[in-house]
Amino acid sequence: MTSAFLLTDTSDPAIVDAVTRLPAFRVEVRRSAELADVVDATAGVRAVIVSSEDPMTLRQVVEKAQLRRVPVIVACRDDVARRRAVELRADEWYRTPASADEIEWRVRSALARAAAAIVATADRVDRVEYEELLYDTLTGMPTLPVMIERTRALFKDRGELVVFYLSFVRYTKIEEVYGWEKLDEVLETTAGAVREFLDRNALRSTRMMVGFTNDDNFIFFHVPPPGAPAATATRITGVARRLQEFVASRLEAAHGEGIAALFDIYVGHSHVYYNPKVRVERLIYRGIREAANAARSVEERERGHKAAALKQVLHERGIYIEYHPIVVAESGRIFGYEALARGAIRSLRSPEVLFEVAADADLVWELSRLCRQRALEGMDAQLDRDQLLFLNVDPHDFADPAFRELESVDPRRVVIEITERTAIKDYPKLRERLRGFRERGFRFAVDDAGSGYAGLGSIANLEPDFIKLDISLINSIDTNFIKQNLVETMVGFAQDQGAMVIAEGIEREEELETVKRLGVPLVQGFLLYRPEMAAPTPSPTRRPTPHPTTHPTPRRGR
Repeated sequence: MTSAFLLTDTSDPAIVDAVTRLPAFRVEVRRSAELADVVDATAGVRAVIVSSEDPMTLRQVVEKAQLRRVPVIVACRDDVARRRAVELRADEWYRTPASADEIEWRVRSALARAAAAIVATADRVDRVEYEELLYDTLTGMPTLPVMIERTRALFKDRGELVVFYLSFVRYTKIEEVYGWEKLDEVLETTAGAVREFLDRNALRSTRMMVGFTNDDNFIFFHVPPPGAPAATATRITGVARRLQEFVASRLEAAHGEGIAALFDIYVGHSHVYYNPKVRVERLIYRGIREAANAARSVEERERGHKAAALKQVLHERGIYIEYHPIVVAESGRIFGYEALARGAIRSLRSPEVLFEVAADADLVWELSRLCRQRALEGMDAQLDRDQLLFLNVDPHDFADPAFRELESVDPRRVVIEITERTAIKDYPKLRERLRGFRERGFRFAVDDAGSGYAGLGSIANLEPDFIKLDISLINSIDTNFIKQNLVETMVGFAQDQGAMVIAEGIEREEELETVKRLGVPLVQGFLLYRPEMAAPTPSPTRRPTPHPTTHPTPRRGR
C-alpha cells in the first residue's frame, strides 16, 4: 500500500472516487479534531480535505498544513464557510455536494499550487542566503567574506593592515527596553554615522564591514596608502574618542538623549603583517580575534574607571532627580510623578548605566539608598499634597538592612514601584516583606509589565494597585492590533482587581489616542514631558518643563 494519502474528515464517496484517479494516492478518514495532529505528525499526508464547520478546527488544520507545505481543500456548505476558507488562505475550496470530477480537479489544482509555492520558497531562500553572504540586510554593509576578497590584493601589495574591532555595549539593553525595532533603527543610524566619520577622517581609505549578518559589532580594515605609515596606538585612541563623540551626537539627534546615554563604544585594534606562507583568510581572522580581545580589555579598564566614578558619586551624593509626570489621559491633569535618578557625572547620567556599574561594583544597595533619599528630599517642593510620588524600588532592596528611608514619609503619598532588574525567585518571602508596607498604607505598582521579568507572575503575586505597561508594548500600538488586544485585556483585568493601568512610553499623538480609546486611565511619556539629560543644576531635583506638543499641557493639581 502506498504511503502517500489524502486526509479528510468526511466519508463522502465522491472524495474516494476522485482520489482513485490520482496515481499512488489513497484516502484516510479521521475525526475532525484529529486532523491537525495527523498532519503535524505523519509524513505521508499529501493533501487535506476539511468539511468541519468549527472555525478553530479549520484554523488549526490550515496552520499545521502550511507549516508542512501540505495543501488544504475546504468543503464548504454555504457562503459563510467559503468566506472562512478564503480568509484562512486555504489552497482550494468547493461547494458541497460536489462531483468526483470537481473534487479531483480541486485536489490537482491545490497540489500544483503547493508544488509551485515550494519551488518559489526555495528560490527565495537561496537568494536570501546568497545576498546575506554579500551584504548585511540591516546596515547595507558588505560582510566579512566579501571584504576579505576586496582587501586581499591591497594587503599583499602593502604587506600590512590594521584591523579595528568596534564593540558597542548596551545595545542589548536598548533592545530589552525599547524592542528590536528600535535597536534596528539605532544600528542603521550607527552604521551611517561610522561611515560618515570615516569618510571625513584621515582613515577614509578604510574598508568597513560587519563580522556576521545582523551583528551589532563592526569590523573594519585600514590598509595604509603607499608611503604613509600605519596608524599608531596613540592615533587610534584619539580616533576612537572622536568616533564615540560623533556617533553619540548622531544618535542623540535621531533618537533622543535617552538612547544616546546608553551608547558606549570600545575600539580594539591589531596590526597584521602579510606572510606568504600563511593563508590570507587565516591571518585576517587571527587579527580580528586579537582586535576583539583588545576591545574587551579596553572595556574592562573603562569599567574600573566608572566604578571609581560611582564611588565619587556616592561620596558626594552626586545624584539628581527628574520628576516625570504621570498624567490623567482624558484631562491632562498631573496625577503624580515618577522619580527618575540621574548621575551628575556625564558618563553615569543614564540610570541603566548607573545601576549596571553599581551591580559590577557590588554597590547597588548604596546607590538605591541615595536615589530614594534624593527623591524624598525634593518631594514637598515638587509635588502638591494630593499628588503621588512613584518611587522605584528593586525587590532585592527590601532585603537591605539599612532600608529605612520610608519610615518618616506619609504612606498615602507614596507608591512603591517594583522595578525588576532581576527575576523574583521567592514570591512568598517578598510578599511577607511587602506586607508591613501595605499595612502602613503604602500602595504598589508593577513596572514594565509586558517586558523582561515583569510578567503576569509579578502581577498575580504582588497584587499591585497600579500596573505600568512597558514602552515596548505601547510603541506603535496604533498600528498593532495584537498590542491593542493585550492592552485592552489588561485594562479589563485591572478594573476587575481594583487597579489602574499606566501606559509608559507615549511618544506620539496616535499612541496617546489609541490607549485612551482602549480605556487606559493614566499615561506617561516624552509626548507629555521630555526629561533633560544635560548637566544638573545645583538643586537635587528638577521641576518638569512640559515638552511642546499638540496635546494639552499637563496641569498640576486636581
